[in-house]
Amino acid sequence: MVGGYVLFSLALSISEGTYGTVIEKFTKSYTGHLQVHRNGYLDKPSLYKNLDDYQALSKEIEKLPGVKSWAPRIYSGALASLDKKTSMAKIIGIDPEAEARTTSIKMKLKDGEYLKNSSDVQKKVIVGAGLAETLKLKVGSEVVLVGQGADGSISNDLFTVSGILKGDVYSKDRNYCYMDLKAAQLFLSMDSNFHEIAIIVDDYRNAEAAAVSLTDNLKKSGQDNLEVLPWPKVEKQFYNTMVFEKKGMRICLIVIVIIVAIGVLNTVLMTILERTMEYGVLRALGTRPLTLFWMILLETAGLAIISIIIGFILSFILNYWVSIHGIDYPNPIDIGGFTITTMYGLIYAGAFIGPAIVTFFTAIIVSIFPAFRAMKINPVEAMRMN
Repeated sequence: MVGGYVLFSLALSISEGTYGTVIEKFTKSYTGHLQVHRNGYLDKPSLYKNLDDYQALSKEIEKLPGVKSWAPRIYSGALASLDKKTSMAKIIGIDPEAEARTTSIKMKLKDGEYLKNSSDVQKKVIVGAGLAETLKLKVGSEVVLVGQGADGSISNDLFTVSGILKGDVYSKDRNYCYMDLKAAQLFLSMDSNFHEIAIIVDDYRNAEAAAVSLTDNLKKSGQDNLEVLPWPKVEKQFYNTMVFEKKGMRICLIVIVIIVAIGVLNTVLMTILERTMEYGVLRALGTRPLTLFWMILLETAGLAIISIIIGFILSFILNYWVSIHGIDYPNPIDIGGFTITTMYGLIYAGAFIGPAIVTFFTAIIVSIFPAFRAMKINPVEAMRMN
């Protein structure tokens, strides 16, 4: 039972810790923990579904409990060309300093330098690995971008590549083209408008509560034409993948529970067989079958409680060590442009309460059959056994 408790607790800790690591890296790499858009923008993105009062929105976001940072963005499609080669590109206008505080884009640079905030319009871009591969772009290359302006005009201009992101042609940001927010607004004729604000809070698990709170605040301030969505709704495919993975992990946990149950059943059953003569003596002395039944169950319960206490101490030490030092993967895993080298555990109540409940009730349930068998012992036959 101690072994089962520790194994169960460690599996839960590593499972939640690994999911937490992936979610944190993913949200801080792209989406943020929650996003603010014009109503319906996420379902059907449009250049014209934009936001127009960044200062007012910033004041409301600043009131949000646990908020750490936020960043405005502009999105648009474009054609990127170099010499005779052309490729589709996704323009993302960002505030360099705010974006660096909110996401890990600055840490994803493979070559070149990051964008800088400036009062002047900077005609520089950071391109994704896929776009760089397709157009054979290098730091210092001049790429032509052609798109549609919000005023109906054709936008086109020449930009210098200041940096190239890590990743490969299969990364999520393979065709991304980041530029300064002011340059994007000028290029797309959007004045001071933008499409999105990405927000980071203190814990990704608080994203849904934060979204509800911010939605209420925006409605009170008269901005009921905006929607605030947590990362599970922004990245539905990624979230569904995580849910599917968790369901697979539950199957593994069920196997662990079955192993523990079989071990307990075998132990209790063997104990009863070894003490058949003693039970026969008790029955001969007048012990009622039901009393014998409860005696075995209480004995098993006592052993389970002792096992849980010992298992809690051992699993806490082990889980704490894994949460600090982690377990290195034999080979680093690349997920959409960011790399995971170590899986960490997570110290949380469920990693100890869940195994305790499962261990205790599993022990009680599997001891019912041996206890029922002891009830049916014939005193005369049992006392003849050596």
